[in-house]
Amino acid sequence: MNVKTIASQCVLMLSKTFVFLVLLLQLGLPIPAQSASVPTENPKVTVVLAGGGAKGFAHLAVLRRLEQDGVKISKIVGTSMGAVIGGLYACGMSTEEIERVIGGLDPAKIALDLIERSELSNRDRAYQQQYPIAFNFGIKNGQVNIARGFSDGQRFLALLQKLTSNVPTDANFDTLKIPFRAVATRSRDGELQVFKNGSLPLAIRASMAAPGVFAPIEIEGETYLDGGLVANLPIEVALEEGADVIVASYLKNTGDEIYQRQADNALAMADRMLDILIKQNERRNLKLLRPQDILVSTYLPHIEFTDFNKAAEIIQIGEASVQKENARFKQLATQAGGHVSEVQYKTSNFQQREIRISTIKVQGSSTVTTSSIEEKFTPLIGTTYKPEQINELIENLYLSGDFERINYSLNHLSDEKYELNVDVNEKTYGPNYFKTNIGVLSESNGSNLFSIGLGYRRPWLNAAGLEAKIDARIGTDEELTGRLYQPVSESWGLGTFVSHKKSTLPLYSLGGNAQKIAYMSISSDSVGARLSYDIDKRSQIHWSLINNRMRVSMDTPNYVSQGGQDYVMNDIDMRYSASRLEFTADQLDAPTFATTGHYMKLMTERGIQGSSYSSQRAHLKWANHLGAHGLTLGLNMGRDRLRNNCDNCVNPNSLYLGGFQAMGAFKFGQLMGDNLTHAQATYSYRLSDGGILRQKTYLGFVAEVGDAWSAPATFHAKHSQTVFVGIDSKLGDIYLGIARGSEKNSNVFLQLGRHFSY
Repeated sequence: MNVKTIASQCVLMLSKTFVFLVLLLQLGLPIPAQSASVPTENPKVTVVLAGGGAKGFAHLAVLRRLEQDGVKISKIVGTSMGAVIGGLYACGMSTEEIERVIGGLDPAKIALDLIERSELSNRDRAYQQQYPIAFNFGIKNGQVNIARGFSDGQRFLALLQKLTSNVPTDANFDTLKIPFRAVATRSRDGELQVFKNGSLPLAIRASMAAPGVFAPIEIEGETYLDGGLVANLPIEVALEEGADVIVASYLKNTGDEIYQRQADNALAMADRMLDILIKQNERRNLKLLRPQDILVSTYLPHIEFTDFNKAAEIIQIGEASVQKENARFKQLATQAGGHVSEVQYKTSNFQQREIRISTIKVQGSSTVTTSSIEEKFTPLIGTTYKPEQINELIENLYLSGDFERINYSLNHLSDEKYELNVDVNEKTYGPNYFKTNIGVLSESNGSNLFSIGLGYRRPWLNAAGLEAKIDARIGTDEELTGRLYQPVSESWGLGTFVSHKKSTLPLYSLGGNAQKIAYMSISSDSVGARLSYDIDKRSQIHWSLINNRMRVSMDTPNYVSQGGQDYVMNDIDMRYSASRLEFTADQLDAPTFATTGHYMKLMTERGIQGSSYSSQRAHLKWANHLGAHGLTLGLNMGRDRLRNNCDNCVNPNSLYLGGFQAMGAFKFGQLMGDNLTHAQATYSYRLSDGGILRQKTYLGFVAEVGDAWSAPATFHAKHSQTVFVGIDSKLGDIYLGIARGSEKNSNVFLQLGRHFSY
């Protein structure tokens, strides 16, 4: 073949190539990536880990294979859960330790910041019971605001701070055991952000700020969202970092499955929104893979975002996906294998330094005083740095409810002296907080009660933590109450209140049958002051002085005869001042569907001016469970004495029984008197765990005995049995029950939310 012929063929080949490229451009098809030259020895192997919630445990299978082959990882690039797995591995945690710690966490408590009742203060526990709806909103700068995510992500951030405590709080990520990059999305313009230095826990937390699930996070004045919005499989970042070979762990979806899955709650809807965005940018990044790169695709259609308890199962599926690429891994091992793994359990020069905290600095606070935060960390001054001790103080600060995020850093001053820098973000919808409640009670041929309530709370009115509360309620119950509470010390507090309450209620005959004889309207106007002392986090003592005016009006004639007994139905207008002493010990894990713990409330009140009045109350409750089976025992006792110079007058301070777990076969308020004794035993079987939001469903049975009576009559035991279905919902507890009891009394009732009381 002569030179002229060779030249002609070359020109023809170039022409065909040019035409092919033009056609690709015209058709909008991707141009195949050219394979970069791979060094024959020690190529730079970059591991890319995708986001995907609990599905990300599959990444551990990829890392373990590289460990087994002795492949030295030059860099790890991760998004969201990929950033969690990759960041912890890069700073020295083993795959076994990551599986144990992250796989063993409680998603509801750690990942979603659901606070256990036992963690709340006495005042917060009472407020939660008053407003059981798990929804908060606030007014700030004239606008109504809500939380920026279902979870603040604070507890997961604290966990990351604990697990990466061997890493300096302002680190260059290239100095980790394996260089690391975390991918996030910058909120203000949607641009991809690659974290290469700074706080490792904050970088990981920013990468996993899934919209609607975790609140966005602020770092140095910028707000960041989940990296999956722009690069869930950040191959483009690995290429920019100069990877010779990429090993990508991809948590794939196939076909239109993300549109076919049933999204039946807020988290599922947020997950679907992310899936749609993720699917687009994953396609873009997958096209960037080169012939020498390895793609491990793990398909986990039955695994949900929050299935952290399925870590072992997910890893096993991941190992099967790795095995499908066995030949490719073997080829990589011949090029880059044979190294002894450098990843060990956490060790670092930073931990081995002598670190002594000499000063405390707080930044980011505006409503909560800086001095009050500094005071909580003051005991650390002069002590050796202990991450778990700092995390405990941060957790207590978070439980105050004032903050969305709290993190810390250590600034080197000189020698072994460091400054502890506590950085806080207050709730974005504070400091004017609102909560709502609803209450519905419907009985067969009995009461039909409803109320809608709104609570307002404004903390930190002064530097000492003065708090104001307003409670408003409309419906068959009406209320407008204002309260002020001033902490005096860690345990002591002083409060004042002014209140107006009004109720319209049926009055039943005293013969035990459910015959209404009147409707009674009771209004109460009171003002008082209260001194409180917290014995510990679960028990307290109150001493109150109360001035009260009570008015009772009837819609019947003055005298009603029933069963040979005449009842005096006079309107009453009485005023009195009283002293009240209360002791409360509350160690129940839930106010209504308790499974463990006990509750005790003892109260005595005595009139000191005006009408002669005295009152005593005792409420006792104990709960325990064995698996799905629960048992609750309760005892209520009370006695009222009011001298109004009338033997058969209706006493507005009388004690009442009737309704669920209060003699359910009797109508609400059907049993009435100056004395009360009541005991109940409730068995419940948990039908459903209620998923990540813990909205459990129960089937149960209540056996009760009790009575309410007035002197000179005596206690006459009545009994009641109730079968019920209950739901521990975020709107408050829901009960549907059927009951039968003494004297052929029966009741069918539906109760939602707030519990009614006279």
